[in-house]
Amino acid sequence: MVTATTTTGSVFWTQPLDEEVSASITQTWTDQAIKCYVTNADCGNCSIPKGGYSFVCQMNKVVPVLLKTLGHPEPKRVDRLLPYLSQY
Repeated sequence: MVTATTTTGSVFWTQPLDEEVSASITQTWTDQAIKCYVTNADCGNCSIPKGGYSFVCQMNKVVPVLLKTLGHPEPKRVDRLLPYLSQY
């Protein structure tokens, strides 16, 4: 896992470029994908990098695919999730 800090202070966790994105997570806007979209992939504000999971987060690659294939998430769904995003 590689980390990079932007000029705004956001920290992004990325995976090596040679790993492919799982097709199963590029089919629909999940709650986690919406959180990544809303927070501009601010991994420091996300439970995945902190969770000790056995996988590397792919949201930084999934969100652009979802935007390209499905467009932006439904605003009503985003609005419904906003109060709960800190839980993800």
